[in-house]
Amino acid sequence: MKKLLIFAFIVAVVAGQCSLKCPDGYLSFKRTPTPQNSMTSLWCVKTIFPESTINVTTAKAFCAQEKAVLTTFENDDERLQLSSALSAGLAAKKMSLGQMFVDGHRLPQCQTQDRTILRASPCFDPTTGFTTDDKHTDNTFMFQNWADTEPSASFWQTDVESCIALGISQFEKRNKKLNDIQCDYDKSPANAKALDMWNVGVACGRLPEFQ
Repeated sequence: MKKLLIFAFIVAVVAGQCSLKCPDGYLSFKRTPTPQNSMTSLWCVKTIFPESTINVTTAKAFCAQEKAVLTTFENDDERLQLSSALSAGLAAKKMSLGQMFVDGHRLPQCQTQDRTILRASPCFDPTTGFTTDDKHTDNTFMFQNWADTEPSASFWQTDVESCIALGISQFEKRNKKLNDIQCDYDKSPANAKALDMWNVGVACGRLPEFQ
């Protein structure tokens, strides 16, 4: 019993001397730990804006270089912080419109051009037809923040829009909201001149470090 008390005391002292901190260049998202976000109290997010536009494969590669994963927002404060970071990234490119990849994709059974399937459960519901891979972010709030008329499940050749981006738009009802997009394209293949659908960046998330 005495050994257990001594061990508990040492753990408490060490924990008191250490603190969690996000690396330089990362946003710090303080969160309420829940089972839905794997009991995460601090999540670190870096927005990356390469020189050229990107598709989702390149976006994930940039995250991997940071030892991070494609991530998204958990609440409205995080959504606005990511939107501000996107606006700043666009400004650095001398642009005012554009979008960046965030975590999220259609369920496998919803990646189809069959409108009968897309209009049925679970695919027809914007809150159930998609999922995320980042286990440190609760996606409940995220899927309540689609842009007006989205997700549209538009087709291009053999692909349906399956990935997700957060965008800065000229339209109020679409600004700082989510859009389902083609995973393998850096711009809208149907309208490459639509600047608000250029994929200019990515949001990457990772756990903090002990300092």
